[in-house]
Amino acid sequence: RALGFNIGNSQTPIVPIIIGDDMKTIFTWKALFESGVFVNPVLPPGVPPNKSLLRTSYMATHTDAQLDRMLEIFAAVGKEMGLIS
Repeated sequence: RALGFNIGNSQTPIVPIIIGDDMKTIFTWKALFESGVFVNPVLPPGVPPNKSLLRTSYMATHTDAQLDRMLEIFAAVGKEMGLIS
């Protein structure tokens, strides 16, 4: 949320990154994957039309260094895709 992503009201270890547009969701998923971050894209009919998202999940076994790196990648890809400024 602090980076500027829409995560809805999530307060669980499964955090959606709500993008909306199907193709932008796929392109963002691919860019994250190629940068070393695995997330699950969720497209209709798994979500309502225009509500496509990336499903992220976190575990207690993730290190601070791993989470910091993931946030760096999310920031870079989010800016590249025009999702955040």
